[in-house]
Amino acid sequence: MLKPLAFLLATATLTTARYALTLSPTLYTGPVTADYLTPSLDQSDLDAPKLSDVNASTFDWWTFDAIALENPNISVAVTFSTAGPVGYPLTFPPNVSHIEPVPGNGTGGYEADGALWAHVWATFADGRRFRASVRVETARMSGSGDSSIAIWHGGGGWMGSEEGYEVELEVNRTESGNGLEPLRLLGRISYEKITPSHSHCSVPNNFSMALGLGEHGLGWVNVMPDAIASVDLDVNGTRLRFDGYGSHDKIWSSRPFTQSTKSLTRGRAHLGLHSISWLSYTPQNPSSGPESPNANTFVSSFVARDGEPVTAGCADGSVSIQPTREQTEGGLVSGYRVEIPGARISVATDVEESEAGGRHVRWNGRARGRVGDADEEGVAIFERFEY
Repeated sequence: MLKPLAFLLATATLTTARYALTLSPTLYTGPVTADYLTPSLDQSDLDAPKLSDVNASTFDWWTFDAIALENPNISVAVTFSTAGPVGYPLTFPPNVSHIEPVPGNGTGGYEADGALWAHVWATFADGRRFRASVRVETARMSGSGDSSIAIWHGGGGWMGSEEGYEVELEVNRTESGNGLEPLRLLGRISYEKITPSHSHCSVPNNFSMALGLGEHGLGWVNVMPDAIASVDLDVNGTRLRFDGYGSHDKIWSSRPFTQSTKSLTRGRAHLGLHSISWLSYTPQNPSSGPESPNANTFVSSFVARDGEPVTAGCADGSVSIQPTREQTEGGLVSGYRVEIPGARISVATDVEESEAGGRHVRWNGRARGRVGDADEEGVAIFERFEY
């Protein structure tokens, strides 16, 4: 299924690639440095690996997600990562695969020196949930300008261009053995980009090249805040097919995530003609600074209309995320109220999926609120890490 990506990767390697890399399948045993500045806003530079290598305490991950427009109970998220087991927030095998009741799962033995992983989460219209992680033996990346190509062999990959992304899954384990059960994840997620990229303190028409969140060693860039998404996947024999909206961002650090992070919440919504995203990050050991409730929390927000940024920034206290419970005709609905410059929206937590003892939670559901001067409705997908 990934032959087109492999062909393009080989072609880029031989011609105009700015970089062409083979990522190590095993963990490095020495110190690692991280890059929190991008030389340009080219997609290839934003997607490029940001670590000098990967050891047991570091991580570099690329996430793509999508939520159905007609039924926000339906969603998918895919993370390709290169990471070690110390302080990494996503679950490794053997406790990683869970599906109910789609036949089969991908539970398998954990190999402590593995550095390459593919993670998949999916929710279905009837309430079923799926998640799985797969160890990948080799990975290659290539990039030039707005072209970004990656293959996690045996897991999937992506091809990015000025127009958007094609993400493919290629997991087809047909037999049991060595602690592994059969697992089938095949298909494609296509994205047509709506908005330009956004970083922590970017403002409309001025992209910030600084990708770090404070001085605490966490990097983040919202490579594609919003896109039209078309999903067609085979999840262990169950077809997951829908149209909706999606996004792609990237997070990395040279420090263990769980030891350096108190909380990280990031989300995205599409309401009417508007694209909205938000982030709130509180480090575990904040530096000294002004005595204010928000002095040690780093935030970012982004609002676009018809693909054009309207408001964006990172002012202290400019992002508020509060749990809510609202009585509706259908009953009591739990969710969150998100307030950012230019938007006040309520997001229902219609579907919840948690792992790591509830320290990592993903939600998707309906969204409504006021964006600019308009009352809008739509869908949202977001997640929280909390320690």
